[in-house]
Amino acid sequence: MPERKNEAAWVESRQRWQINVQVDGKRKTFTSSIPGRKGKLTAERKADAWIREPVSAESARCEKLLTEYVTYLETTKDEGHARQYRCFVQLYILPVIGLRRINKLTSGDLQDVIDLAYARRRLSHKTLRNLRACLLNWLKWCRLHGKTALHPEGLSIPAGAKKSEKRVMAPSGLSTLFSSDKTTWWNRPVSDWYIHAYRFAVLTGLRPGEVIGLELSDIKSDKITIHRSVNVMGKVTQGKNNNARRTIFLPVQAQAELKAQKTQLRQAGLISPYLFPNKEGERVTERTLYGAWQRYCIANGIPPISLYELRHTFVSVNKKMPDGLKKKVVGHSQDMDTEGTYGHLMDGDLEEAAKFSEAAFSSILRKQA
Repeated sequence: MPERKNEAAWVESRQRWQINVQVDGKRKTFTSSIPGRKGKLTAERKADAWIREPVSAESARCEKLLTEYVTYLETTKDEGHARQYRCFVQLYILPVIGLRRINKLTSGDLQDVIDLAYARRRLSHKTLRNLRACLLNWLKWCRLHGKTALHPEGLSIPAGAKKSEKRVMAPSGLSTLFSSDKTTWWNRPVSDWYIHAYRFAVLTGLRPGEVIGLELSDIKSDKITIHRSVNVMGKVTQGKNNNARRTIFLPVQAQAELKAQKTQLRQAGLISPYLFPNKEGERVTERTLYGAWQRYCIANGIPPISLYELRHTFVSVNKKMPDGLKKKVVGHSQDMDTEGTYGHLMDGDLEEAAKFSEAAFSSILRKQA
């Protein structure tokens, strides 16, 4: 809350106490004709009352509304989402528009947030897109609460922002993945405990968190249902979005890896609710799985790619699968697209998707044999 830093002064020519104060560019004068200290205090009390008047909703500072929005996210959204937006607010948004009044905010102010984040931090194209989404979602929340009517137009990403290049596994790498289960541990060759998790990931296009979140109860014959995902902090969530919760039929290669994984668990004497647990039968962390995958790539001479890029590999291998089916399998949406908005699964569609995937991987592995 702003505070007065000056005092009332006696104006001899007008025989009164007078004090001038200013808040957010507005200047106002308060006076008292009572002589002596009582008159001085009266003028100052008038000024203090004006300074401390409650700010209307329409002129609240962005800092206050951003703080309230972060609190809203922390109580209603998953931890990862709230954490990302909280960082955006603290690092990039508050320093630029925190002191602005919401009723004075313009599209240009919001564009400044994005432009300065790029100029000062050289953020990637993807991070800047997420920052823009944070700004737009905050404004939507403000509109819903009657704080503003601003609809920013055309917030753009700086042309120089670098777009990350997604890598995919080459056919030779896929051949190695399905022929070698060896990795290294303390410079000694050993069988990779997570080999079937890697293969299952590339055969189904699941996100790493979805693979980690799979439980034996999610499997019904030749199909699996994605009920959950585990984020990098080890928190179980309902998945990235509504499209993430889905059922997919498994191609024969994925069914074989499923069978092999169950055999591995049985031979190890492990009873666990998780499909791909660690050696203690507990849910593996993404950090552990990622580290094991990187060791596997190095041990087998595969150019290292991320676990998430196995998902990109799945999409690239299945070029001939119709786009509508592919989106259903990997859990993607299409904004305002006919197929994405109005397309519905027909009987047999998921089985057909599994056949496309089965044929695509068979072709690659046969050529590499």
